[in-house]
Amino acid sequence: MIKYRKQNALEPEKDAEVSVNLTPLLFFAVGFLMMRALIGTVMESQEQSHT
Repeated sequence: MIKYRKQNALEPEKDAEVSVNLTPLLFFAVGFLMMRALIGTVMESQEQSHT
């Protein structure tokens, strides 16, 4: 998770905080790469069995 906080000492009501959770993106990326590798392996084995 990435957090960014901006504080205004003179006007505390203008404080801003932004947080971004990158965990779902990480899980998606890992799953996507694993499935791509798995599909590539299956396709490659099918090509070899046909020749």
